[in-house]
Amino acid sequence: MSSFRAAFLSLLLLPGLGFSAWAQQAVPDKPVSIATGTEAGSVGPAQSMALFDQLIAKPMKEALRTLPQAKKRFEAGLKPGETFYLTTRVVDADGKFEQVFVQVRQWEDTYVQGTIANALQIVQGYSTGQTLEFTTSAVYDWTIVRADGSEEGNYVGKFLDIQNRLDRLGE
Repeated sequence: MSSFRAAFLSLLLLPGLGFSAWAQQAVPDKPVSIATGTEAGSVGPAQSMALFDQLIAKPMKEALRTLPQAKKRFEAGLKPGETFYLTTRVVDADGKFEQVFVQVRQWEDTYVQGTIANALQIVQGYSTGQTLEFTTSAVYDWTIVRADGSEEGNYVGKFLDIQNRLDRLGE
């Protein structure tokens, strides 16, 4: 593992966040909380965000490449028991940020409205179930959760899960 990635992940990824709490279905992934400021040592919020964006650039690119097809599926209507989520980021007044899963309720052109579906660990001023409105330019990933708990998409989430497992191999 590169020293950049090892240092970044050790500073920024906080383990133990239950992803299954954000949806009624059991899902094996976990949202990522990003530590900034005092939690991350000398890494400030802006640098933390830039490092995180660099880390997730490739899986995010694939998520955005496939987003138009995912939107078409959402607009056509999901199968019974399926739920559609977009991943975006919320930032609080202190500059701390977290990726959040938003259960999409409405999606017209580039406008998205939904509710935050996971518990937040770092940022202040946001909560599970809160309505969030944003444009597709703020999307980082998408996920369709099927009735059986399996999923499609979640490129960034799967990447971070693999990175976390690889990092633990060296412990």
